[in-house]
Amino acid sequence: MSDFLSNFDNDNYQDTLNNKQKNKETFESDEFDALDEAYRNDDVPQRDTDTPRRKKKRKRKRKTSPSPTEKKVTPPEILEPFDETTEIDYDYKNRQQKRKMTIAVGALTTCLIFYFIYYQVTRVTVPDFKDKTIVDVKKWADDNRIKTEATQAYSNKVDANGIITQSVAPKKKIKKGSNMTFKVSEGANPKEKIELPEFEKMTKTEVEQWIAEKKADNVSIIDEYNDKIEKGKFIKLEFTDKEVNKENYLRQDIANVYFSKGKEVFEKNISVPDFNKKAKTEVEEWAKKNEIDMEYKEVDSDKVESGLIVSQSVEPKAKIAKHDKMSVSVSVGKAVTVPNFAEYSTEDASSLSGGLQVMTKEMFSDTVPYGQLISQSVEPGKKLTSEGEKIVNVVYSAGKPYIKSYFGQLEGDIPKLIYDNFNSKGASVTYEVYYVDSENEKGQIVSMNVYNQYIPMNSHLVFGISNGAYAPLPTISNN
Repeated sequence: MSDFLSNFDNDNYQDTLNNKQKNKETFESDEFDALDEAYRNDDVPQRDTDTPRRKKKRKRKRKTSPSPTEKKVTPPEILEPFDETTEIDYDYKNRQQKRKMTIAVGALTTCLIFYFIYYQVTRVTVPDFKDKTIVDVKKWADDNRIKTEATQAYSNKVDANGIITQSVAPKKKIKKGSNMTFKVSEGANPKEKIELPEFEKMTKTEVEQWIAEKKADNVSIIDEYNDKIEKGKFIKLEFTDKEVNKENYLRQDIANVYFSKGKEVFEKNISVPDFNKKAKTEVEEWAKKNEIDMEYKEVDSDKVESGLIVSQSVEPKAKIAKHDKMSVSVSVGKAVTVPNFAEYSTEDASSLSGGLQVMTKEMFSDTVPYGQLISQSVEPGKKLTSEGEKIVNVVYSAGKPYIKSYFGQLEGDIPKLIYDNFNSKGASVTYEVYYVDSENEKGQIVSMNVYNQYIPMNSHLVFGISNGAYAPLPTISNN
């Protein structure tokens, strides 16, 4: 068929026509030569010239076409009288057969083309959805009019929303409108218990590999600067839920693994201002904005007002980096120097001026003589600045306790006498009373176990109280 059709292309069509014309001319020349020879031999009957010449249509006989190398000559005795107007087509049948064959082949080819187009239009090749998601499936199904049904299952190998299996094998063609089912991954089971490794013995890369292997997506790696732990080393493991620990950890629990980034180093690109006589609040604001580790020292000054900067540890216009340390001295105003109160008496200490508030007090002492300094609340030479600190408590010695005669005093005066004269000055004196028949007025002290003498700090006093058994009635004063 391909040889036949090749005769009709642009290159061979003209050559085919020329060959056919040459064959026809050769055949007619041979036929005329044969007829001429027959007439010379008087073998051909003569045509009646008296009768009008009538064209006689000759019935075509089925003959096979001679090969190009053969020249078939019809014997003279069977030829009818030659009519120059008659043309014999010896290739007619072959051309008819070839024409029918061409039509049949064309029709078959057309049917095959239409069927191929129909097949391609109504069917689609199923892709391999491995490593694809349900979103990819939906898009492909919508584009190709495929009905899908999805079921979900946990998987430690396929990520969430990834395709685990498909009902139709990849590369297979299915008709549009068909149904396909897919098993979609829900990811790893969140309630599965996971045994946590010893993170402190692992590198950051090993922890990342463990997370990927176990699908422990809720375990996060956090890098943070640390001045003490070497870069890349484990710092700590932390759980967001206080009830979770390494023994009961589930995949759904949140945990953070911290690794050190080493000591943070910042570029020295922060210019230090001149803080001289600037307010402390201004320094605090600048330090906070630039993340400077600022230290504040209080100093007294006769020239700089309280609350203003006296000096700074870093010179103005110098460059420092974030988290660098720096200090400034803040004035607290003029200071008061605490004197040595051993050089002053009780009366002189109370009358001191210069901003100090001196609180003096006398206390009994078995070792410090009367009038000498026992203690002062602020050591000598210290400078006091703030108003709240300018109070000094000074204690002087009242010597040893000495008890006078309390005869004639009333029983009700005893607690006050004991406190004012002894216990308020550091002694620990106790007492007791008993009652006696006496001519003294009822309630008066008529007896003491000790009086008009020095007593120990922790003495115990005994008082005899008159019951007034022999006493006359008290006189009533008109006043």
